[in-house]
Amino acid sequence: MGLEGVVAVQHAHSKLLNEAARQVLGPLGLTQKGRSRTWLDDHGWWLGVVEFQPSSFGRGSYLNVGVNWLWTPKDYLSYDFGGRLDVGGYAEYETDDQFRPLAMKLAALASEEVARLRELFPTVDAAAKRLAKEKEPSVVEAIDAGIALGLTGDGDRAGRMLARYMTWFESDEEREWRIEDDRVLYDRARTLTAIVDDAERFREQVARDVQSARSLLGLARVDPLAFE
Repeated sequence: MGLEGVVAVQHAHSKLLNEAARQVLGPLGLTQKGRSRTWLDDHGWWLGVVEFQPSSFGRGSYLNVGVNWLWTPKDYLSYDFGGRLDVGGYAEYETDDQFRPLAMKLAALASEEVARLRELFPTVDAAAKRLAKEKEPSVVEAIDAGIALGLTGDGDRAGRMLARYMTWFESDEEREWRIEDDRVLYDRARTLTAIVDDAERFREQVARDVQSARSLLGLARVDPLAFE
């Protein structure tokens, strides 16, 4: 078999996955990120992220679906809420006929999770309620909860959430495990804490941050940006 035939075989599963995504996710308004196996559900201040994640050990796919909050600028996608779906493990490619229904199943499961996330986070108020639920969020989740609460004008609770992260960062416990991303989030928490009692200024700052995040990710600017 020549090189062209080998390449075609190697990429057959990716083609089937993207064909399924175009059929199932495309009509929902999701768009493919370049030529990757990642599809985006753009809501202005947050992204739904669907990834048909490959494995270095074989041909096939895992399925990740989650939310990337855009209020913390960065040049990469992340799963700030959600992530790997338990869909029976790794969907392995053997032949086109065998894998095609698996690809469609993964796309259908992704569409269900996209619908669930849309229902969870239609507004920033809904996001604040979900992120600051009764059970205390982790220190990293506390930053997202704090930002969401600040956008709703609840400066007191927002400040407490942001303080949780700063207190953790400043503590000696496990300090040796701090990484640069932790420092970035710490500086961000400090910046937002300084203006959390000024609701208008807080919203203006976060709106600028969202536009910055969109630019870093190659997304179009949204004007006007609404958090409702």
